[in-house]
Amino acid sequence: MSKVYIETYGCQMNEYDTELVKTILKKNNYDFAERPEQAEIIFLNTCSVRENAHDKVNQRLSVFRQLRKENKNLVMGVLGCMAQNLRKELLEKQVGVDIVAGPDSYKNLPEMLSRIHETGEKEFFLTLSEFETYSDVFPTRESGITAWVAVMRGCDNFCTFCVVPYTRGRERSRDPLNIVEEVERLAADGVKQVTLLGQNVNSYQFEPYDFADLISMVSEIAGIERIRFTSPHPKDFPLKLIDVVANNEKVCRQIHLPLQSGNDRILDMMNRTYTQKEFLDLVEFMRKKIPDLGLTTDVIV
Repeated sequence: MSKVYIETYGCQMNEYDTELVKTILKKNNYDFAERPEQAEIIFLNTCSVRENAHDKVNQRLSVFRQLRKENKNLVMGVLGCMAQNLRKELLEKQVGVDIVAGPDSYKNLPEMLSRIHETGEKEFFLTLSEFETYSDVFPTRESGITAWVAVMRGCDNFCTFCVVPYTRGRERSRDPLNIVEEVERLAADGVKQVTLLGQNVNSYQFEPYDFADLISMVSEIAGIERIRFTSPHPKDFPLKLIDVVANNEKVCRQIHLPLQSGNDRILDMMNRTYTQKEFLDLVEFMRKKIPDLGLTTDVIV
């Protein structure tokens, strides 16, 4: 078995994607190392949204190039959003990267690794899919009582400060029955709390089911005691979802509602499609419906 070492940077979705990658590789007879010095293959699952994560990846690539002096057969790969966004830089500059794979390419990794061993040539797969949701892959997880569950992929909002629509593609939602099956497996393994993930969970839609419907379905699973979600968008927060948070005992009374700016001119330049007043009116409505609500936000300064 070749041993693989993976480092993950960025958001919760990247953490979930690393679990997907481990499952795919494990099914193809790869094992995993706890330290990079023990591995024949090193992957960095990367982020293009946060600058410090971008800088850290470049620093780590320099460190791993030193390991290659000791192990000439070491394969280095960059996965995820940075791979998608900076593919030309990674492939053309002498940074020592052998594999560059975007977020919709993980099922191709075993084949890409095989070709590298056969030919020694660099491999890249950066096509964004309109359909891939990895619904047929149930992620490998460390034991614990909490877990992330991706309910959709991609984003259609095109905020001017964000690269996600270009690195993760357009929105597509998973079948709710498939999500329920994944959460049932988690509950059987002892998980008590799940956090449902999406770039904008408000946009979740699979045939007649919306996000509030999905939460209600997940809440019926025996063993699951707490449900969280992130992140919604203030522009289209449905009243039905607020009712679910207020009335479903398993849903935590906590909402992360990204503001980004308190200035209407800046919000317009950001293409956030709401005003300061509309955001505050929504917050006031939430607090009236859910007096003990915990509210968190993001602000870009």
